[in-house]
Amino acid sequence: MKFLLRHTFASSLVLAGFLLPGAWAFAIQAGVRKVTGLQVHGAVRSDVQWLQDYIGIDFPADLSDLDVQRIRQKLMTADVFIDVQVRVDEETSELVVDVDEKWTTIPVIRGAYGGGTPLLVAGVYDMHAYGRLLTLGFETKKYGTAPTGFTLWAKLPRAAGGKGNTGIEIWRDFRRRSYYDSAGEMTGKLGFDSAYVRLYHLVPLFPEADPLAPEIFQAGIELLSRRDRKPTVDGKSVANLNLPERENAWEHRALASLVFDNLSVEDQQLEGHRLMFKSGLSKGEGIETPGLSNYSEAEGFSFHRPSSDLNIAIHAYLQTAGSPTISNVFHLGGFDSIRGFPDGIRCGAVAAYGNLEVRREAWTSKWLKIATVAFVDAGVAGKDFQDASEDLFRSAGGGFRLSIPKVHRLVFRVDYAWGRSNDLSTSGISLGLNQFFQPYKPL
Repeated sequence: MKFLLRHTFASSLVLAGFLLPGAWAFAIQAGVRKVTGLQVHGAVRSDVQWLQDYIGIDFPADLSDLDVQRIRQKLMTADVFIDVQVRVDEETSELVVDVDEKWTTIPVIRGAYGGGTPLLVAGVYDMHAYGRLLTLGFETKKYGTAPTGFTLWAKLPRAAGGKGNTGIEIWRDFRRRSYYDSAGEMTGKLGFDSAYVRLYHLVPLFPEADPLAPEIFQAGIELLSRRDRKPTVDGKSVANLNLPERENAWEHRALASLVFDNLSVEDQQLEGHRLMFKSGLSKGEGIETPGLSNYSEAEGFSFHRPSSDLNIAIHAYLQTAGSPTISNVFHLGGFDSIRGFPDGIRCGAVAAYGNLEVRREAWTSKWLKIATVAFVDAGVAGKDFQDASEDLFRSAGGGFRLSIPKVHRLVFRVDYAWGRSNDLSTSGISLGLNQFFQPYKPL
């Protein structure tokens, strides 16, 4: 027995002699190091103080190798750099960040044709104004023969060290909408003259959380005030809207908001989820049926990256409103929801739609990427849930994207879709810049 114990003890010492040096080396390699400061290279447009505030770490600090990787991922997810390299300088013990910046001043050109009122949008925005991840933008909108409207916006999509979100939008819209029966025949048109201001502010739910954690939880409020002049009516509309009764009608909305976000960006590909929920009250004045009503929205984005050249993108939207005022009614079709149908093919205060895209990079170079896309869209809308469920509008199709990696979101998009409903078969093309849907969009 003594021999067995001595043999076992000796064997354990020999084994430890082999394992402990390797374990000690691993501990040193993955261990925590004292980092004394920050060096930034390659920042031409980016403000260095903003970059340090965005990282969210006060130096000197103890950082592990995992923390260094997470700093890189957070900077890449800001989506203003083509590439970021992060390391600790062994001589100075400083964190060295090398960035390769994108050009972030982007033209906006998009349109919808092939049915309904033609739409042309043109403008420009910069999502990294003053090198501080501040989005400033301006658009003009032209619906058919209507006067030209405009939109102005200023946003901080990743405020509070990347954990918050705040912004303001100002609109002046001269909209022309066409309305259809179930067979796709136009029954009437309405001309709108609208103006509104929208403000929102989201703050981190857990402000003391790890600044490098990819999960973001936000809560806040959205306020909207909108003025609508009495619309012009051409033909018999089937919109069943709660229309302005006076020369000027007003809509005021106050919504509480919740957001979860763990999206990451790598080489123009996204991975993760962004979920948003808003609910509150809407008050109408000067309309046919004034008063308070409920209003709620839910929207989700989900991105998966099975391989380096493949991105599966999923988007879903749900809206319910207690009053079908002009600002509360959702219109299916056109440029923003279901491809292949005319804008306004179906509308209502209750609406839901979803999009699934498979995006594959077919050819890449330093200056140009070509991607192919296959997609399906589906949606419903109506005055209530029962009315909305009576007809499902769905479409499928394909397209391609031409993008320039050096420029933020400079993506030229062409999609062609074939659509069907219970009584309608149609098709249409949509052209524009940017992807069909993005979790962080200028508007």
